[in-house]
Amino acid sequence: MAAKPNDLNKPELTNTQDNKNVDTLTENYFAVSVLRDFILPDLLDKDTVELLYWAGKNLSRQLILDMQSLPDLFQKAAFGTLEVTKQTKHSYIYTLNGPEVTQRFDTNNDDPEFSLETGIIAETVERTIGAYCLGTYTVDSKVKKVSIKIQIDRN
Repeated sequence: MAAKPNDLNKPELTNTQDNKNVDTLTENYFAVSVLRDFILPDLLDKDTVELLYWAGKNLSRQLILDMQSLPDLFQKAAFGTLEVTKQTKHSYIYTLNGPEVTQRFDTNNDDPEFSLETGIIAETVERTIGAYCLGTYTVDSKVKKVSIKIQIDRN
């Protein structure tokens, strides 16, 4: 999970008030990236995946989110662009992409971690629909996007 230090400088960081171009990264992205992609994995080591997932669930509880607020939260938190791409009786499938996600693929050598985001979505869906949910994600390195599946247990 080691990244090259100069990789964070690939896209130019800009102030979104001066430039509304969605292909540029904000200063918020840099702060989030440093914590999530460098500091936390060093501190959490082999427990990174599980702890970030549960941290995401806890963050959702603290923010008291609903499903409609997720895309806006993801934009404000510099996580990327989130949308529901499929919904069934037993699951929701979200797609996460955008310049923030592309940068994470570039920084993490095509193996970025999205457990925090998955936990946030899983808990938010669980609280919104009132049924236990479990989230998993898969990355597509070729197109640099993430598919997050929220499985619903309605028993």
